[in-house]
Amino acid sequence: MKNSESLYKLIPMSNLYRFGQFVLDPGRRTLSRADSPVSLTPKAFDVLLFLAQNPNRLVTKEELLQAVWGDTFVEEGNLTQYISHLRKALGDNGADTRLIVTIARKGYQFTPGVTVAEAADSAKHPTLQAAATETSKTDARPVGFPTKETVSKSPPPRLRLRKWFAAAALLAVIAATLWSYWRYRHRVTLSATDTIVLADTKNETSDPVFDDTLDLALRYEMEQTPYLNILGRDKVLGTLAQLNLPPTTKLTPDVARQICSQTNSRMVISQSIGDAGNGYQLRVRALDCVSGATLAKEQADIGKRDEVVHELGVAAARLRAKFGEPADSLARFNQPLEKASSGSLEALQATAQGNKLFLGSDPEGALKLFQRAVELDPNLAVAYGRVGAVNLFLGNLEASMAGYTRAYQLRDRLTEKDRLAAEMTYYSNVIGDWEKEYSSALRFSEIFPRDPAAHTNLRTAFIHLGQPGRAADEAAEIARLQPSSYYYGSAIQSIRYASRFNEAKSWLARADALKFDTLLIRRERLIAAFATRDRDTVEKILKDEEQGKYRGDFLHEHSLIEIQRGRFHSAERLRLQASQLNPKDNNADWWVLLSALEHAEVEKDVPAQGYDSKRTKTPLDRNSKLVIALTLARSGQKEEAGKLAEQVSAESPEDTLVQHYFIPTIWAATKLQQHDPAAAIELLRGTEKYDLAFTGLWDYVYPAYIRGLAYLQLGDGRSAAAQFQKLIDNRGFTVRHVIGPLARLQLGRAQKMMGDEAAARKSYEAFLDLWKDADPDVPILKQAKAEYAKLRK
Repeated sequence: MKNSESLYKLIPMSNLYRFGQFVLDPGRRTLSRADSPVSLTPKAFDVLLFLAQNPNRLVTKEELLQAVWGDTFVEEGNLTQYISHLRKALGDNGADTRLIVTIARKGYQFTPGVTVAEAADSAKHPTLQAAATETSKTDARPVGFPTKETVSKSPPPRLRLRKWFAAAALLAVIAATLWSYWRYRHRVTLSATDTIVLADTKNETSDPVFDDTLDLALRYEMEQTPYLNILGRDKVLGTLAQLNLPPTTKLTPDVARQICSQTNSRMVISQSIGDAGNGYQLRVRALDCVSGATLAKEQADIGKRDEVVHELGVAAARLRAKFGEPADSLARFNQPLEKASSGSLEALQATAQGNKLFLGSDPEGALKLFQRAVELDPNLAVAYGRVGAVNLFLGNLEASMAGYTRAYQLRDRLTEKDRLAAEMTYYSNVIGDWEKEYSSALRFSEIFPRDPAAHTNLRTAFIHLGQPGRAADEAAEIARLQPSSYYYGSAIQSIRYASRFNEAKSWLARADALKFDTLLIRRERLIAAFATRDRDTVEKILKDEEQGKYRGDFLHEHSLIEIQRGRFHSAERLRLQASQLNPKDNNADWWVLLSALEHAEVEKDVPAQGYDSKRTKTPLDRNSKLVIALTLARSGQKEEAGKLAEQVSAESPEDTLVQHYFIPTIWAATKLQQHDPAAAIELLRGTEKYDLAFTGLWDYVYPAYIRGLAYLQLGDGRSAAAQFQKLIDNRGFTVRHVIGPLARLQLGRAQKMMGDEAAARKSYEAFLDLWKDADPDVPILKQAKAEYAKLRK
């Protein structure tokens, strides 16, 4: 059907539709008011007729377009103009008494009471108009079921009534069929793997604020639904590089189509905004990647500047419907765009420009723009999250937590995806509640399973909750979905923590083939070589890095290898070289504190130089307090260790790792010094589930080591052996700390206690082989040699 004529042939043309002072005559195609004609265009008449036939119910825009224009594609903006024309013709100017009411984002409702009469009866009975006005139609009727009333003294024939219902039923079936056909002809079918490329906005106005703002706003809108799969920014940048285009290239529809074809994506969504009198006209189109043909489009005429973001959200939601997104999904994932982002164009512009600077390695400049954004719109939750992220990158931890906290407080304004992201960031970076972080991560993965961030979030949760194997699987999946140097580095590190060294080496080979090269990848290559006792590769890497850009980092890595070999003097020299190479190294304090802990574990005197000043420095950050507390506890200074532990516990009451890993380990260490192993074991009972957690501080299975020492002190060799075996089996954690090799010595002691001297000798020999080049003055090494000599006898 090319237009609505055939549809109206099914409607009895002898009917008159009366509402108020108006009479609508379909047969003559006239509208009169108090017997005076009212001028209407043909299409405006058709629109009014359809509304009059369906009073007091929501008539969707799709229904109107189908009924009046059939399968001819018409912009919804045209329908809006006809509605405006009708309102003027009807004198429909009062907001409170409108005849045609707009139902936001859905359609229209014709509100007056409508009566239906036959034109012939009207001629015979002049009083019909008055009688018809007294009887109003108030119930909502579907199309094809008008209320028929006359003032004839004799009722209409029963046969005529049957014909009416038959015609109406036929009309309803035909209308439904035509609507389904129209939807079929205009559908855009997306598969689960189809991705969509977002082009940059074409700004045809004189206002530069639209240049970046609408790009950001459209991405927020389209990414809020799991139905669509938007091509990630990293993929876009990578494809631009493949096309030999700079990362700052504007994504015009043509460039976006090239990216679309290169990435085997499904379509491009482009938008443009131009002046329209005193307002604006916004156009959003979906383009075929290959031909550039328009697959679907939306248009909005906008009266005011501050309505642009809202109308973009409305237009984009309608476009989502044309892509086949189910109604329940549209209803659920439809946070108003001006609420999820901001109605302030200037605030969104500052956020968009801040994103560009941050990605362009200018965090200081980005931070200023994000701070400007929240000044312009104090409810812009997304910008607060950016403030938190940039401050974290810059090492401003308190400012970072403040930004993340404010974003969390405003999370109900966000889309569901961004709300979950704000929760996860708050739980992990502010209060440290990894159990809650995992719950939100799991929820995110259930709702947005195709989003690579689902795997990233789960990986982060698993690795902090002591499940390195599951973390490695998630990290590997991310790297497969989005191969990049960053994700490969994360995958290799996670696989190493799971102690899957051969698998880590395989990923390292793939990274080489893809020419992925970062500090993390280089470091993991060294760790994997050392863990698998590939001495030649270790020496080659250290040699190659001596004059490289990561020289200072690899001096520290070399020092950790020396500690594993029992060479403390060499390790201290390497760390001194690194500190002299970069006197402003932010991690300098950490290496001093770590050295003190290493000395405490082998019963060497803690080096006073540097350590005492770090220990007494105020204010101490949380991590420094924790390392110092454990060092004090392991070296017998119980009271001071306890004070620091109490401080940290009070400061972080909801932190999973503080309450279930760090603090119990410190207190248990103090109990060992008090010769109360039973109390130490009890304190560590709740930490076992987190023994293999990545903590960012003591990633060495420390609770199990202290628990093993407690069992030794208690005389339970079998239980002690199980704990030390846990460290040996999880070398991905212990390969970078002194308790890794010490676990073999302690296992030998536990086996001797069990009476298994043969096994004990093997464990001692394994330890002494690792430390065959160790410093001879290390106290625990002297003890081990003496104990082994007795075993041999």
